[in-house]
Amino acid sequence: MIVRLFGRRLLLATLVAASASAFAAAPARIAVTGGWTRPVAQGMTAAGYLTVANRGAFADRLIGASSPFAAKVSIHESRQVGSVMTMRAIPTLTVPGRGKVTLAPGGLHLMFEGVKRPLPVGARVPVTLIFSGAGAVRASLAVGAGPADMRM
Repeated sequence: MIVRLFGRRLLLATLVAASASAFAAAPARIAVTGGWTRPVAQGMTAAGYLTVANRGAFADRLIGASSPFAAKVSIHESRQVGSVMTMRAIPTLTVPGRGKVTLAPGGLHLMFEGVKRPLPVGARVPVTLIFSGAGAVRASLAVGAGPADMRM
């Protein structure tokens, strides 16, 4: 009886350990690269740009974001309507399965409202992106002029 109970516990512990190590070894489904923002003064608003790649087979939705550097972070879209450039908040952003979405000047971006301290060139801005499937994904934005092909 004791041997059976011990054997069951040992088997259960082995299965739990094996599944935990398999889970830990799995690559992240969402990858964030190329994050950047321009320098701004405290209290101002900043736009954040990055590329989100979904390595999973199914689409995932970016449903929110946060950063200790801003009072609020939201997803925005800029659009040309006639001769006027408009901007609006969007509630979610879908990243297709095995696809990517690039947030860049003149289009999709993260809006950092109420920047809590100056963002000088060379600083890094941590941001947490919240996905409906993948959950919280941490990223970092470099403060600078941006990639050469995106400078305005």
